[in-house]
Amino acid sequence: MTTNADVANLVSRMQSGATRTAALVDEYYTRCIPFYREFLGNHWHTGYYRFDGPMGPQDQLRMEQRIAESAGMSAASHVLDVGCGMGGPACHLARLTGARIRGLTPNATQLALARSLAVEEGVGDRVAFDQGDAGALPYPDNAFDAVLFFESPCHFPDRQQFFREARRVLKPGGRLAGEDWLAADGLSAADAERFIRPICETWAIPELGTRTGYASGMAAGGLRVEEAVDLRAEMALLRGFIVDESDREEVREEMKRTSDPIRRIIMQGLLRLGEAAAAGAFTLGRFLAVKIVDTPPAQ
Repeated sequence: MTTNADVANLVSRMQSGATRTAALVDEYYTRCIPFYREFLGNHWHTGYYRFDGPMGPQDQLRMEQRIAESAGMSAASHVLDVGCGMGGPACHLARLTGARIRGLTPNATQLALARSLAVEEGVGDRVAFDQGDAGALPYPDNAFDAVLFFESPCHFPDRQQFFREARRVLKPGGRLAGEDWLAADGLSAADAERFIRPICETWAIPELGTRTGYASGMAAGGLRVEEAVDLRAEMALLRGFIVDESDREEVREEMKRTSDPIRRIIMQGLLRLGEAAAAGAFTLGRFLAVKIVDTPPAQ
């Protein structure tokens, strides 16, 4: 059972960049599983939102399809989803494309739930899950046609090492494709302190990167960057965040009513995301990079 003292200790460690380690991220995600499942089901990432019409789970599925299309996934593909969470995207994309998919998570609880989900959804013959570290992928060289990520590298303590590892396990011509939370390019130090630091402190993020930073990191990792898109240019990003003041007031009132400290911190995080997104300080990026065999990673 999570106590107030447990959460106070967790929050204290999340407030320092020095203690937002892989172990803290793992603890955060273990404690948050029931609430993430309540809010997001088995698809733990932002949706690809249309500019009008209803919103719902189909938005998350649309994001997954967008990334799968950019990765060129087909029934012949062998794909790795790094930071796979509950396994929802891997199971969905296996059904959608017929690809064989492995999901990787460092979290033992997520691993067990993802394996159960693959069986429940009837894709156990094409989807498997492993426990491991994004900085030391437990797979041989040249193993995958595509490596995917859905809002997981923001939690990695060393994204540059992940990009090198992604290149290593990709086949020649293989694609790294995904989307992630970002700080907007060109933020002043004051705006980064006002909007971005509170997000990192609430969501167990070591440090938010930028679109240009991700692209530079992929290139330094030996990948040719094909797309590095600020998703504000492609979709109605603000629809996915709590930016309307009446909605924000509802969340504040619910925070007062809830007795669960983990639910409260998640709701505080949603408010911080909404504030930063409305100010233009926070965004999402979509990326596609290709392994070119004559471009080794920088040492």
